[in-house]
Amino acid sequence: MKKKKVVFCWLGLCCLWVQLFGQVSDYTEWYLRTPDTLNHYHHDIYVREMGTGKDTVLVIHGGFGANHDYMLDAIRGLEHQYHFVLYDQRGSLLSPGPEDQLTFEKNVHDLDLLIGQLKLQKVKIMAHSMGTLVAMEYVHKYPKKVSNLVLIGAIPTQSDSLGSVFSKRYEENVHFLSTRDEIKALPIYKKYKQLNGKFESDLDYSDLDRLRFAATNIYKIERYKKMRGGFSYFMENASGMFNTVNWNYDYRASLNDKCITTLIQGDFDFIDFKATKWLCCIDPRFSIFPLTPVASSDFYRYRSGDLDKFV
Repeated sequence: MKKKKVVFCWLGLCCLWVQLFGQVSDYTEWYLRTPDTLNHYHHDIYVREMGTGKDTVLVIHGGFGANHDYMLDAIRGLEHQYHFVLYDQRGSLLSPGPEDQLTFEKNVHDLDLLIGQLKLQKVKIMAHSMGTLVAMEYVHKYPKKVSNLVLIGAIPTQSDSLGSVFSKRYEENVHFLSTRDEIKALPIYKKYKQLNGKFESDLDYSDLDRLRFAATNIYKIERYKKMRGGFSYFMENASGMFNTVNWNYDYRASLNDKCITTLIQGDFDFIDFKATKWLCCIDPRFSIFPLTPVASSDFYRYRSGDLDKFV
């Protein structure tokens, strides 16, 4: 009898371990191996697959150095209609690597390796922020491999230098979003000013950091607590990838002629308020889905049904 109790107890502990620490049943995670081997285990690029639909959608997060996790809200509710593949780009939280291996060219090549591992002839891509630059470069290099492209909070499709993308206007946009009255009205900000920034609670410090992170990323700032991730999710060494991008580019012909492209741009996306850089140079065949008056990172605003129209 004692042996049976021990066996049952052991089985119960194993079940609890799987529930707490095991891979959950609604997604599969694995690592893509790259030719340059980013770490000792050759676990190079973290990949998460979820959804049971027939069509596969590759989801590319922003950054460089961000994490795929914040994109989950954008696809919630579509799991039965699509098969989603999300991944952490090289240098990101779950795909760390040495700085000399963190280049834009290698980043784009990783995407091609992933598509090859998935054995896809044609792929649909949904990309956000700096991830849109990866996606546009991929379409430019491999035009026959992409059928649909959804660009969210996108980098401009044409540039002659880094300064033309991250311009004085960009700096003004960031300043406006970071100092607006809606932020100053929030309780955590008021508490910060009252205490001259000297919080007694680490919870308050964390709350303020989340607000700072959300300030330029979401417009309806009263929802900042819903913002996934934060500064600790951001891997700063990956920012060196900016120096490896050829900022003199023009993707217009590739996007106009090679795939069905949809732009989702908020009125207050900090790179390009009101999508003015896009509207002056895009093809009329583009589908434009503006979000007013929010930023496109307010993912819970257009998840599920809205994205379903374009992917």
